[in-house]
Amino acid sequence: MPLKKINIKLTFVLLLIFFASMLYIFNTNGNCIYPQKSFENINNSSINIDVHSGDSIQQAIDNVCSGGTVTVYSGLYKENLAIDKPLSIISKERKHENAIIQAADPERDVFKITANNVTVSGFNITGSQNKSGIYCSGSGCNITGNKLSYNMYGIYINNSNRNTQDNNEINDNFFGIYLNNSTNNQVSNNNFSCLGLIAKLDNGGGGIGGICLEDSNNNRLINNTILKYWEGINLTNSSNNELNNNSILDNYFSLSLINSNNNKVLNNIIVKGGYSFSVIIYHSQNNTLQGNTGGLNTEIKVTYGFNSTNNTLEGEIDNADEPITPKIGSEDFWV
Repeated sequence: MPLKKINIKLTFVLLLIFFASMLYIFNTNGNCIYPQKSFENINNSSINIDVHSGDSIQQAIDNVCSGGTVTVYSGLYKENLAIDKPLSIISKERKHENAIIQAADPERDVFKITANNVTVSGFNITGSQNKSGIYCSGSGCNITGNKLSYNMYGIYINNSNRNTQDNNEINDNFFGIYLNNSTNNQVSNNNFSCLGLIAKLDNGGGGIGGICLEDSNNNRLINNTILKYWEGINLTNSSNNELNNNSILDNYFSLSLINSNNNKVLNNIIVKGGYSFSVIIYHSQNNTLQGNTGGLNTEIKVTYGFNSTNNTLEGEIDNADEPITPKIGSEDFWV
């Protein structure tokens, strides 16, 4: 066989091997072959999947490729969803009142996010009696434009960094947003509310905390409204956080800093609900409270306890050896 023909055949074979290899690599990274416009007849992972009422959101999550988008149409979906790869899951109309996701099992999280770079936007998320509306242990996630209600935790951020929780409506959960061992997160432009302590106690429970940070540093809490919880904002063992331009209104305890240092509490409106002081500082040093008001040009009232030193404070100041504030979650919480 002439050398020229051999070279042509060899080149052709090499090209076939190359394209087969590329197709194999592409498939093993999520099977993202082409966009899928409908949820029906999904056989391979797809870049985009639409979910209609009656379809399974979890099946769509399982089939979408990493970095893809699941778009959910209006309807009621009773599921507990697990997300273990980066993706976006959004409601079609971006209106949380139209796309409702209710826990099928109230003992589990409605959303359980264990991957980085996940977006959840535009849902009404409800019904997790002992867990979270959204649990997130991934980082770089965006939780925006949702309504979370009647869960134990609206949003629980656990050992997680660089997440954004923005523009959510968080109503009638025991805890609104809880950050545990998490850093560099932003909680902004959210509205938290509870039916109020007395109304909730009649049902054997109550709205315990609006925003709670435990062992969580370098987070930003900006422009949130927290209304009628037992405790509006609580920082425990949490330092170097910024609280700026929040409205903390008619909560029994408004703001507590416990074993928390170097926090900046600036330009907040803090209207007392039940307890006689707006801010409690206990075993905490080097915090700055400036520009805060009690509403209608009223000074805030600050009490600080034993071993709280080098704090920069404004308002009416009281030095109490042992200010009384129950630790969130303690057995005598409702006493």
